[in-house]
Amino acid sequence: MKLTGILIVVAVIISACHFVEAGNFRAGASKIDGTLPIGAPLAGYNHGDRRVPNWPLFQMTPFTSWMTPSQGIMNPTWIKALVVDSGNERVCFVSLDLMCADSSLALLAWAFASMQGFSIPMEKVTFSGSHTHSGPGGWVSQFAIQITPTMDLFVPQLQQQLARSIARAMVEAEKDLQPALVGIGMGILTNVTHNRRSGISPYVNSTTIDPNVGVLKIDKADGTPLATLWNFAVHGVCWGPDNMYYSSDIMGGANDNIEAQGGGIALFVNGDAGDISPNGDACAGKPDYAGGHTIANTVMQVRQNTTAVSSGEMFAGSTIVEMGQTLTNWTMARELNCTSGGPFDICSLCEKLDCTMDLRGGYAFVEEQPRFTAVRFNISGVNTLFVSIPGEAIVELGWQIRNDSLDLGFDQTFLFGYTNNYLMYFTTPNEYVLGGYEANLTLWGIDTAETIRGGCYKAAIQVAPPQYPRRFKPSSSIRNPNKASRIDDVDRA
Repeated sequence: MKLTGILIVVAVIISACHFVEAGNFRAGASKIDGTLPIGAPLAGYNHGDRRVPNWPLFQMTPFTSWMTPSQGIMNPTWIKALVVDSGNERVCFVSLDLMCADSSLALLAWAFASMQGFSIPMEKVTFSGSHTHSGPGGWVSQFAIQITPTMDLFVPQLQQQLARSIARAMVEAEKDLQPALVGIGMGILTNVTHNRRSGISPYVNSTTIDPNVGVLKIDKADGTPLATLWNFAVHGVCWGPDNMYYSSDIMGGANDNIEAQGGGIALFVNGDAGDISPNGDACAGKPDYAGGHTIANTVMQVRQNTTAVSSGEMFAGSTIVEMGQTLTNWTMARELNCTSGGPFDICSLCEKLDCTMDLRGGYAFVEEQPRFTAVRFNISGVNTLFVSIPGEAIVELGWQIRNDSLDLGFDQTFLFGYTNNYLMYFTTPNEYVLGGYEANLTLWGIDTAETIRGGCYKAAIQVAPPQYPRRFKPSSSIRNPNKASRIDDVDRA
């Protein structure tokens, strides 16, 4: 009897040892075709062939009002989900071939998924739009987003169809959970994008980009690729307003190449791409984008060089930030970058009269309570932060968020732009006062970017490595002294 008891204890110990060696990571992934009906509007441009001839007069169709209907499908609208479980934490990353994500679509999708048994709380799910400018529109409920950049007027049927497809992807990914190997790597890519504010801003040139390529590598326990989540900053504008077909643009082309090269399901999450567009050469050969091949090759090289392990730590947190009503501060100096001259000398006149239009809007106009989500992976002692940004951060803001994360003890950071909400652009004070497209769509005044930066910080400190203090550190001054006089003249929220 004693011998039998000893053997049982030994068997239990051996079993436990094998359990530890098997690791605690599990993962599941899914890919769903979420293409909306042909005839729905395409989101991203409010001019050219996309707009009805006699705008702003409506030209009504079943899905469009002042936008022209889509005419066909170049690529399906893919919806992809990745669930990762570390034993003590479970998160879900959703990647959408859409211009953006917003809270109403996300909440509806999560509700549909929860009714089907999806177990992950809303605050531990990220919904990221790829920012293609040829994805479906008509599904956003906030009026400002319906008109600029154009989505067209809200059609509940389109939103519900999208939400049900997203929910299906979430449910299938969680059901697919299986023992997994997880690794995170970073690479550099400099030859496919440029800064489009070059020539407007003295602070940037065409090569002022975010070159970071982040890769979350997920393999099955036997080493077979399951999924590749990749993070890079690029606008989806290879196709212009003359394109009337659904397209996932250059990032979709990269996804197709990653999957063809054996990377499993490829999920793209955009970064700080507010002022970053693809080079002309990158769009060459579209829809077989030359840059799509370059990006995919870089992602797969990083994937190959990244070691995936069976055990590690994962922590998730989130916070909601109150933005308040918008403060557009539209002036001639910022709109046309002029303080004198102009048609009928309008710039000189407005400089003297202080022509300013501060458009105040409520929640029906644009979202005011974005959710910031942070996830920390600790793999082999390397702490990686994933942090969401609810719109279009320019690259300067991206650098600031990365530097803040270094101060908190993170070794590397993935910036999840266009995630959870869409509050348009976030230009830093230096860029805000210069005006231009991105600055004019920065809707909460000169300190908008610092509010967004603070939201990222507040989410990040919830999951920061424990050896670092968990307190909010006020933003240091980031304003160029050469612009101080102009900054002081700009109204603040």
